[in-house]
Amino acid sequence: MINNVVLVGRLGNDPELTYTASGTALCKFRLGVTRPPRRSDDGGRGEEETDWLDITCWGRVAETAAQYLDKGSLVGVEGRVQSRTWERQDGSKAYGVDINAQRVDFLESRSQAEARRAGGGGGRPPQQAPQQQAPQQAAPQQAAPPSNDDWPGEDDQDPFGDQ
Repeated sequence: MINNVVLVGRLGNDPELTYTASGTALCKFRLGVTRPPRRSDDGGRGEEETDWLDITCWGRVAETAAQYLDKGSLVGVEGRVQSRTWERQDGSKAYGVDINAQRVDFLESRSQAEARRAGGGGGRPPQQAPQQQAPQQAAPQQAAPPSNDDWPGEDDQDPFGDQ
């Protein structure tokens, strides 16, 4: 059986980092993934629709996501779909689907993330149109190494793709 999902989208909230009783890092966030517009009956294009998915990641991936991502960050997520059921306080059953992320790739450079934050939050930076953004993300950005001591070590992957 195959249970694999690859998504690209923007965080709908700041990541929430917690730790299990055994000390394992757990990070949760919502990811907005936009679907292309459907053609309307009159031949025109409709509006884009966004699906909001619950993402859960564990361990080092969770700690890195919580440290470097925030609301509006553009990321790629690779993982698997996991369903769960539980009983609500009123006794009714509830059902949910999460994405259990084994990998989270940062798809904007540090400078793009800073420009987005300076521009007032989530979503695309004002100077970039949606069709221009995808090709820019594919090419790695070149930048000087960070001087911040909190930055991952030389053996770690650069989560921003700057190096």
